[in-house]
Amino acid sequence: MVFTAVFYFVFAWFREQACTMVCPYGRLQGVLIDENTLNVQYDYKRGEAAAGRSSFKKGEDRKAAGKGDCIDCNQCVVVCPTGIDIRNGIQMECVNCTACIDACDEVMEKVGYPTGLIRYATINNIEQGEKWSFFRPRVLAYSLVLMILVGVGSSFLFLRSSVQANFSKVQGTDYVMENQNIVNNFRFTLLNKSHQVQKVQFKLLSHKGEIKVMQQGQSIKAMPGELTIGLVKISLNQSLVTRYRETIEVGIFDATGKQLETVKVSFTGPFKY
Repeated sequence: MVFTAVFYFVFAWFREQACTMVCPYGRLQGVLIDENTLNVQYDYKRGEAAAGRSSFKKGEDRKAAGKGDCIDCNQCVVVCPTGIDIRNGIQMECVNCTACIDACDEVMEKVGYPTGLIRYATINNIEQGEKWSFFRPRVLAYSLVLMILVGVGSSFLFLRSSVQANFSKVQGTDYVMENQNIVNNFRFTLLNKSHQVQKVQFKLLSHKGEIKVMQQGQSIKAMPGELTIGLVKISLNQSLVTRYRETIEVGIFDATGKQLETVKVSFTGPFKY
């Protein structure tokens, strides 16, 4: 309902202001483009000529009069969803929808002039007649950056752990002394991000001690896509706790003994000077 309401608001009232005021595409485009960027362009040399654009008159020799091919019909402005005049050059609000190209080509065909007055071109193509080339330093640099970003994103996707765990101290509790051991109680959350049931166990990696899952036994059954919550009791010999807050590492292992993740836990003990 919220999604529908937002889009109804955009299309019914906000309209082109979403492109000119909210959408970041225009700002990004302004940073990335240069004279060799392929974009929607108005060929002002052909359209303006020496005497500029003017209305179409049947039988008139426009070339002899020095007039350009643009007959000033304003159809490119009428069809533009953001309300800009592409004949004024590249503008931030242009979203490259090419509606102006279609409208201009249709008009050119009706008056018998070649199409392409508004077309995909570069500034250098219009001003100097240079052909567009993909293999340019800027394009290659952007392509390299894009490949790096895709590679990094893919690595996060494929190398991520199938189980995500978090440990937090049970609210309102402190350490407890049991014989020569210091005991802390933690609440754990276990998110199974895979599509299979995971049976996991917790093991202390950085310290020798005991970690015990309360109520569920040592093995925890995590259902696919679900969050499992429980309590664990971690017990360490007091000789191993050298600070008030000791950082210990807990390993999460599956049923085959494969380590899925390592979690750092803040273990508290007696204050020491």
